[in-house]
Amino acid sequence: MHRFSQQGLTLIELLITISIMSIIATLSIGSFHWIVERSSAASTRSNIERTFSLARFIAVTEQTIVTICPLDTSNKCVNDWSLPTAVFRDPGSALKLTDTSKLLRSIYLSPRGTLTPSNSFFGPRKYFQYQSDGSVRGTLGNFTWCPESGNRKAATHVRINFGGRLIWSRDYSGNQIVETSSGADVSC
Repeated sequence: MHRFSQQGLTLIELLITISIMSIIATLSIGSFHWIVERSSAASTRSNIERTFSLARFIAVTEQTIVTICPLDTSNKCVNDWSLPTAVFRDPGSALKLTDTSKLLRSIYLSPRGTLTPSNSFFGPRKYFQYQSDGSVRGTLGNFTWCPESGNRKAATHVRINFGGRLIWSRDYSGNQIVETSSGADVSC
């Protein structure tokens, strides 16, 4: 006599399997979110470095003022860094793109998250400029980038010094949050 063995899962086995898969999926999504935030921070950092490097290079090699700013519909510099950021030759420091042939680059500096420029004296900044010697024109400035989640541990901060160089902040206190030039933790 042949015995037929039954193949398959019981209801309890199925529920246990689904529960374990749910736990693993939940843990994986949390890790994936962190990877996306770190990738966005690295992308923003790279975009800022390339954009400011280009502006400084052109200012020095062509002996002209170069402006970095987001532009409104009339091509004037505005303080909305969620718009594409333009890099253009601006010899008269008009803070306006008057001739599209002077446009060097247009890029979203931060594809995800919030990018906030400021300086310690005048608050939000609507532009940065380089002079023909490669130094900044006007006052010092900085950018703080925060992820969409507001997680300060994934945030990044950069200061532009008078010499036109970018100085990226670090975490000196050991709390995994980068610090501004004043030593305070970055806030998002």
